Amino acid sequence: MFGRKRDDPVVEPVPWEGTGGVGGFVVGDVLRPAAFRRKALTGERAVREPTMRGGVRYFAPAAVVTRLGEADDSTPSYELHAAVEPGGAPLCVLTPVRRGAAYRVTDTDGAELGHVHRTSAAKRAVQHGWWLRQPGHPEILARYHWARGSAKDIAARSREKAVRGAGALVSGVVDSVAGLGAEGGDQRSTHVWKPVTWRTGDEEEDLVLTCGHLDGVRVYHPHAPWLDRRLAFALAVLREA
Repeated sequence: MFGRKRDDPVVEPVPWEGTGGVGGFVVGDVLRPAAFRRKALTGERAVREPTMRGGVRYFAPAAVVTRLGEADDSTPSYELHAAVEPGGAPLCVLTPVRRGAAYRVTDTDGAELGHVHRTSAAKRAVQHGWWLRQPGHPEILARYHWARGSAKDIAARSREKAVRGAGALVSGVVDSVAGLGAEGGDQRSTHVWKPVTWRTGDEEEDLVLTCGHLDGVRVYHPHAPWLDRRLAFALAVLREA
């Protein structure tokens, strides 16, 4: 563990399925984010779950991520292993299909859990970069908030978005110019991270998976009880690769 001091707590691995399929998780090597007068702690790349130790948030490893040898087209494969069982059989394997346009996700016995697809260039204006297919369920998509509903609804919201964007751009330029003359002008970013929501439809009850931010790290929250947690892990691993 990099950056660990003697008085830092030992954060043990946690069961990957221990949160009942509804708890949040992150993907990365950050065990503890940096804070005032406190360095970050890092470890191996893994699917991690937030946990509190002495009033401080840590990200305990749940599934270790291993990048496998690349295929002939230089598209990597991945294996996920339970962090509490190092060296054991993989939880799932992510195998690229069609030069990485999709990944087939299988369990330790080779049974198919589903697919994670990369959004085609033609649809990226209305849909986020990766989406899911789990056998027996509709497609799980993350559409931009203004791109839901009928084509007429999308067109109307697109026009409104363009007008608001132009106004925000002008306002931002004016604020920036005005701030240049201020002593110690605040240069911090005002960007607000918006959550990403994957659904099987346009209604709230179709909510499957969300992604927001916690301590500067993207955190994923499965919502649908039928979603295979390993498939959610696979999508997050590919997004964070």
